[in-house]
Amino acid sequence: HMKTTMFLASAMLAAIASASARPYPDIQVDDFEEKTFDNLIDHMNYQDTRTYKQRYWINDKYWNKETGPVFIYICGEYRCSVREDRLFPFMVGGSQDALLLVLEHRFYGSSQPFDDWSLDSLEYLN
Repeated sequence: HMKTTMFLASAMLAAIASASARPYPDIQVDDFEEKTFDNLIDHMNYQDTRTYKQRYWINDKYWNKETGPVFIYICGEYRCSVREDRLFPFMVGGSQDALLLVLEHRFYGSSQPFDDWSLDSLEYLN
């Protein structure tokens, strides 16, 4: 895990260092489109094919599909949204021709696998 952590930290520092040579675009909340995708409820049981709608936001305005990286912000344990006070990582991403994504955790906001929070349902909160 330490090698992976060091690699990711080095990659992020390199991205930030190279980003300083380019101007940051003026990222707007309205540039993100809200969408959902079908996600498996149980990733550990391959026979269970049940799915739910997991919410995310996407901004491909600055993305170079040939060479651009993907910047993803995974919301914490709260109802997710694209927020004005959390746009700086996307400004860096936009300056790097990145695809910009925001992902809502399951069981938060609109990303609800079940209609209730019974113990049977919460078994999948992992």
